[in-house]
Amino acid sequence: METKEYKDFSWDFHAKLGHKPIVAQIELTYRCPLHCAHCYTDCYNNRESLKDEMMADQVKAILDKCQRAGVVWLCFTGGDPMMRYDFSELYLYAKSCGFIVSVFTSLAALTEDIFETFKQNPPFNIETTLNAGESASYKEITKTDFFQRQVDNIKRIKESGLDIRVKTQVTKQNVLEIDKIKELVERLGFEFRPSTILFARLNSDTAPCKLRLEPKDAIRVNKTYGFYDPETETPGVKSKIDDMAAESSDNLFSCAVGGHSFHVSVKGEMFLCSCLRNPNYDLLSKGATVNQGFFSLNQEVRAMRFNTDSLCRSCQYRLICKWCPGRAVLETGSMEEPIDYFCQLTQEFL
Repeated sequence: METKEYKDFSWDFHAKLGHKPIVAQIELTYRCPLHCAHCYTDCYNNRESLKDEMMADQVKAILDKCQRAGVVWLCFTGGDPMMRYDFSELYLYAKSCGFIVSVFTSLAALTEDIFETFKQNPPFNIETTLNAGESASYKEITKTDFFQRQVDNIKRIKESGLDIRVKTQVTKQNVLEIDKIKELVERLGFEFRPSTILFARLNSDTAPCKLRLEPKDAIRVNKTYGFYDPETETPGVKSKIDDMAAESSDNLFSCAVGGHSFHVSVKGEMFLCSCLRNPNYDLLSKGATVNQGFFSLNQEVRAMRFNTDSLCRSCQYRLICKWCPGRAVLETGSMEEPIDYFCQLTQEFL
């Protein structure tokens, strides 16, 4: 039997399947043990949001619909999905459906039951975010004392042989200790993977935006620690800007939104972008199917056009800018409004 590297299999599979829903990201809860100031879902990290969460049988019904639609990759996220008492039950059900399952988690809520479940039924991967190099700054960022717990759980997961990846969100709160964080991440046995992109919360609270690095500092972090030239793998080598210039277009979306993937909220609402929750499709309604929702949402979103003289409409650097309609509507209330910070960031990059 011919074998392939996973990345080659994934690429070929996506290419052959065309425009079909094969990747699903399901938010099981908005609850999380951490209360990070930069988190875009923390506005709903409270007891009141419990009433919006799907029951276990509703989650399973959506998993069944995903299976019937041919979904291959499935990610449980939140909040922190491990905050649900029935997480192991839902995880095992997803595995029984045949999905390639990933889990995004803080690992602060990892229990012995979940750990044993993972050992006996390994996920494709686990992703966590470590944003501090010591307990004092961790407490300032997360409003908790779980630094050592998270570090110990990262070690435990890795030592068990499970696939785990560690990311870091760089903000004004931790940029001065970025080398300390990098040292810790690498000491734990991982590649340092920082991100500097922040956007407003799901309720349009712009508090996370105030934690953005100055554009010149963000570019410095990306050059020093972050992006790599795909050919030389050399830190800080710029892409060829001329190859990425965009022509003026009335199409509101220039990204790959809805290409192969979709999201499901804690309420069972299906949407195509994590930042853009409307339009959506109720997967829990009678007769609802993943394919029907996916293609109807794609038709609606792809038909959206600029209706104003937004600067983004004719910007030649739109393809390299971090602006998008979803981020814009959260921060400004309009899908067409430019975000000045991303304009500055792009100019600094050039």
